[in-house]
Amino acid sequence: MSEELFDDSRFGEETEVSANTMDWGRPGDFIQGTFVKARHGIETQFGTNSIYEILADKGSFYKLTKKKPADESTVINNGEVWSIWGRTDIFNSMMNNLKPGQVVKIAYVEDKETQMGEAKIVKIFAPKNNDGTPLMNQAWLETQSVSGADF
Repeated sequence: MSEELFDDSRFGEETEVSANTMDWGRPGDFIQGTFVKARHGIETQFGTNSIYEILADKGSFYKLTKKKPADESTVINNGEVWSIWGRTDIFNSMMNNLKPGQVVKIAYVEDKETQMGEAKIVKIFAPKNNDGTPLMNQAWLETQSVSGADF
């Protein structure tokens, strides 16, 4: 059995795993889904960053290569987990208010001129229930053996 699992024929080019990391290539890029978790203090070539994981319902974005957006968008499919890098204090503070299991949409809405040059404006949308509490993905929470009240 073990020999079959680890047979070299199972490890072809089509089985290579790549990172599902979103780029913000063009206004209109978005991901909608369930906030899963945050990881902080990740050292990168750009300094210390945070990474936020979203279990996607849907979305799409234009991948960047040398800061230039691709001609075709990348479709984000239901059930995929995608990572978003947090590099600014404002974005990180908004993301840190989310609870695991919370329903969110994160969208690149516009480019804006600032004193430091052009900035990409990315907004976070977090719907609420009628009573003002965060809208939670109960089905996802049940798979985690927790409820929204545990957070």
